Amino acid sequence: MLVAVNTTTVCVHPHPKRLVSFVRLSPHCTISFRTSPGPNLRAIAMAATSQQQEQLVIARPDDWRLHLREGGVLEAVLPHSAKHFGRDIIMPNLKPPVTTTACAVEYREEIMRALPPGSSFMPLMTLYLTDNTSPEEIKLARKSGVVFAVKMYPAGSTTNSQDGVTDIFGKCLPVLEEMIRQEMPLLLKIAMEHITAMNAVNFIESCEEGHVAATVTPQHLLLNRNALFLGGLQPHNFCLPVLKRETHREAIVSAVTNGSRRYFLGTDSAPHDKQNKECSCGCAGIYSAPVALSLYAKVFEEPPKEHFKDCLEKECLESSTTYKHSSGEIVPMFTGSTLEWFPSEQSEE
Repeated sequence: MLVAVNTTTVCVHPHPKRLVSFVRLSPHCTISFRTSPGPNLRAIAMAATSQQQEQLVIARPDDWRLHLREGGVLEAVLPHSAKHFGRDIIMPNLKPPVTTTACAVEYREEIMRALPPGSSFMPLMTLYLTDNTSPEEIKLARKSGVVFAVKMYPAGSTTNSQDGVTDIFGKCLPVLEEMIRQEMPLLLKIAMEHITAMNAVNFIESCEEGHVAATVTPQHLLLNRNALFLGGLQPHNFCLPVLKRETHREAIVSAVTNGSRRYFLGTDSAPHDKQNKECSCGCAGIYSAPVALSLYAKVFEEPPKEHFKDCLEKECLESSTTYKHSSGEIVPMFTGSTLEWFPSEQSEE
């Protein structure tokens, strides 16, 4: 699994040291993840060297699919992504959606104003494709220097997709042709987003490398459909595409941990107010940004894979239960759970 790009560091308490190289596109940054290993043979074997701190170094990742929302929610959630990721592809399904270059530029300015002081975080903006998008808009997007792709939502398929495409070839073909001329990616054709099933893995593996790739979320690596009903209905584990059977989860984990360059980190972190999740018709989406790196690290810990370049440290720490914003609160993924890996924030020259 490729975790594109800046460089970050991570430390771990007592574990054997392993260093993994990765692509680096921006300044080094250190991330510590702390954990207490369970009572197993490795923990016992490491007891004599418990004073030594292990560092697991991975590349500071980019997030190839992120929802930031706007207003008070944006201000509440942006620091979590800016803290752990270098660049993020920003989803345009706001109300109203980001359908023009002018709207994308304005939205980017709002994001930049909300960043913590000194942050090097870079939002990569996208346009929301509609039946009425014009080829001229694609030219403006390319010239803007801030719009990097176009996102297609089939109408009615997910959150705020009511303005999406109803007939891509019948109504959008001139736009697609202009996108080819402008070398503007369509987020769907180039990458399968947040894959959830063995069928998707099999399809990607059947294609020539470099032609088809996929993003993968932490929830589809760590949770199966039982997580929706364990101990009662769990609305904060409800997302689209919905969680699948354990056999599908295992297939995705196997795919991303085998060294393939076809898979990328894409959290699909999607904040919704608590009252809009815990209701009779709750919103789909899991807010994972505060804990995403911790959860991806957990996936790669067993079995150990040599694909990282960032730094984590191990020690039991409890994740936050909620995050407040101007008009409510958001419940994150694995709320109140004890996590094993947490990033630190030292800069590395």
